[in-house]
Amino acid sequence: MLRLLRVFLVCALVAATAAGGATTVRPAGAAGTAASPVPPKLRLLVRTGQQAPGGGTFNELSDPMLNNPGDVVFGAVVTSGAQMRETLYLMMKGGTPRPFVSTGSAAPTGGAFAAFSDLLLNDRGTVGFLARTTDRVAQEGLYVVRSGRVVPIVGVGQPAPTGGTFVDFANPTVNNNDVIAFVGRTGSGEGLFTYSEASLTPVLMSGQAAPTGGAFEFLLDGSPALNDRGQMAFVASTTVRHLQGVYVLVNGRPVPLVTTDDDAPSGGRFTEFGSVVLTNAGTVAFIGRTGDPKIPEALYVTGRTDLVPLAVSGQDVGGTALTKFANVAINEREEVVFQLSLPIIAQATYLATRAGVRTIVQLGDAAPGGGRFTAFSTPVLNDAGQVAFIAETDDGRHGLYVEALR
Repeated sequence: MLRLLRVFLVCALVAATAAGGATTVRPAGAAGTAASPVPPKLRLLVRTGQQAPGGGTFNELSDPMLNNPGDVVFGAVVTSGAQMRETLYLMMKGGTPRPFVSTGSAAPTGGAFAAFSDLLLNDRGTVGFLARTTDRVAQEGLYVVRSGRVVPIVGVGQPAPTGGTFVDFANPTVNNNDVIAFVGRTGSGEGLFTYSEASLTPVLMSGQAAPTGGAFEFLLDGSPALNDRGQMAFVASTTVRHLQGVYVLVNGRPVPLVTTDDDAPSGGRFTEFGSVVLTNAGTVAFIGRTGDPKIPEALYVTGRTDLVPLAVSGQDVGGTALTKFANVAINEREEVVFQLSLPIIAQATYLATRAGVRTIVQLGDAAPGGGRFTAFSTPVLNDAGQVAFIAETDDGRHGLYVEALR
């Protein structure tokens, strides 16, 4: 379940080649491709090969999170001679990266930290993360940093408020009121939980009655999304025909927005959903897939009365036909960034609004600091219209970049 810290962009390239060459990667500097200048609003923050604060050299970068003031947290693999460690860093806007935890350091739940993932950052500067440890019982936990100290929120082996003990966690998220939401799994099922002011609260559990009939059984693809009003959006299936739906929790009650019993505005009946995101105004964006071969997939936002498709498969954007959507993020201006899951390697990062779709950055573009982009990680977005991402360039280095949308 836990995503490893490292980006492994090179491995993605190898996997694409092994798949029979189905993925086309535009090589930097290919014949007939005109040289392009570095976009003026694209900045390089950190690059592999640079000296890392605290010692060693940045070897790999991954998992950036970006808040509205412009602070960034990210993970890095740092090498020092033959030694290698994974370290998490906080970079305040305009500042330098500051390490706050590394593998090998003692975990407050026992043992030592062994791997990190799912970084958290809000506008208050609250930092959190999921981690695996070497402890035989508390092998995984969710942690935050307070006054320079790593503090556990919840760990494997800890009693769950619904009974039993926690065995696994997924998809933590934090809002600007320091409420943390996550998927927690116990021996008897899984559910949505929140943590606030030292209190752990179950919000929705598998086996709970669903408003569409039957009971909830599984939470799907990136759930939950959480806003500052305490609302939560999620994708779940139910025991009735494994019906999938996009739901919003309002005052603790799950309300369906759309299910696989509904027809899609772009044609066909919905078959599945993914990548749900949520604004403070209550706007929900998600990926919807259908059985319609003409438009099998689209990126939707909720309108006043109807779902609004922002981008659809087959749509031409800058000479590229959109395929399958992935890695969606939204801000309070309802600017949505996304990538495509086909080809396997993300060829570009796109911006979608109700006014249309455009490319933000793509393979072959010139990168600040030199080289041309050859692969991208999942982008993150803030309300100031900044997009942060890790990318690899054709000299084999990774960089952490921020681009302004406006």
